[in-house]
Amino acid sequence: MAKRLFIMSGMAFSGKTTLAKRLVCELGCAHVSLDEINVERGVFGGEGLLAQEWEHTHQIAQERMKRPMLKGCDIVFDDTNCFRCLRDRYRKLARENGYPAEIVFLDVPIEEIRLRVAQNYATPERRSLRPEVLEKHLHSFEKPQADEDPIVLRNPTDTAEWFRSI
Repeated sequence: MAKRLFIMSGMAFSGKTTLAKRLVCELGCAHVSLDEINVERGVFGGEGLLAQEWEHTHQIAQERMKRPMLKGCDIVFDDTNCFRCLRDRYRKLARENGYPAEIVFLDVPIEEIRLRVAQNYATPERRSLRPEVLEKHLHSFEKPQADEDPIVLRNPTDTAEWFRSI
């Protein structure tokens, strides 16, 4: 089986990390998470970060991908990847290292995202986004386009079928 870079994409609270952890458990993928890098750095994107802080986190993520790429491991990159330019950056990194990149897009409706965020505020299981950061994120998110050939998962059935195919 060819080595792969799974590039997770989806709005905050869409289920990317849950799916990424499943890929790690079931396929043995290396896991690179921007949220985890930010925790290590003592910053939190949900509070709103300057562009240079995000860029620093992305540089660390790219460095962390190099070791598993040298070993030929499958990798799951866990982030919103909310802009096309980010997805393009990681596809380029994959290509330069002989990896096919698969964008895995969790296409969850905004209404469902808002419900999940509200539920998290009521019984916090994780840190949440400040309301103004969430709104900016929801309105600026660039969905992967057809020419990016994303794997689009809209519901548990889609996810189950996709898992059977990989």
